[in-house]
Amino acid sequence: MRIQSIDEKFNESYFNLSTKEIYELDKRDNGPINNVISRINRHCYGVNLYEGKPIIADMFYINNDSELTGDLFRLDIHDTQYFQLLLRFCISLSENYEEVDAIDAFNTFQLNLRGFLEKMGFFTVTDAELLPYKGKNLSMMAKSPIYHLRTINKTEFYRMYLNFDDHNSHDVDVDYVYLMVNEDTSLIKIGTSKNPMYREKTLHSQEPKINIIAKWRCDKQIERKLHAMFYDKKVGENGSD
Repeated sequence: MRIQSIDEKFNESYFNLSTKEIYELDKRDNGPINNVISRINRHCYGVNLYEGKPIIADMFYINNDSELTGDLFRLDIHDTQYFQLLLRFCISLSENYEEVDAIDAFNTFQLNLRGFLEKMGFFTVTDAELLPYKGKNLSMMAKSPIYHLRTINKTEFYRMYLNFDDHNSHDVDVDYVYLMVNEDTSLIKIGTSKNPMYREKTLHSQEPKINIIAKWRCDKQIERKLHAMFYDKKVGENGSD
């Protein structure tokens, strides 16, 4: 049997929902879709789980900013490429809908899925719950099947993507351009400082969940170029982006 590539799986599993299909989904939904249809809310995320072999999850996103639209992604929850496929779907949503953050969408789908799995008799555990035991020999016993729900830590994800190591040495009296992410809002701040790590600490009083994700030893002109590059995404008057 030929093994499907991840591109083939993705294309076969991604569906653009018609208005009729959204109304059909609404019949089985417990309220969020109707709130979007009636414009009480701008958008919503949802999950439907179907028992069987394999266990199939439908992840969907409904939006009604200018017109009623929706996207659905169908996944085998035990697919070895589940993480990559779901993240790719969330990235696609973020490209198609301005208000969607890919990482927030991924975590929202995973946490919505959790309730269905627990109802089916699974014992679920998330990465956030396992974090205190990182590097330790952890054994888990449960009467129910254990399902590890992977979630994404925004700061760790960006640091890995940008190859940032906060243990790297820091040169004194040198200008650095830095990026910091606010985990609550997903906004990224672009700035310059001779001591970005200290700057991060001073910002914690205003934004407790802001964390540095990159720093480069370079001319301040790079900061101005980055601000210009992302000017259309600028938020607020304090220079946060």
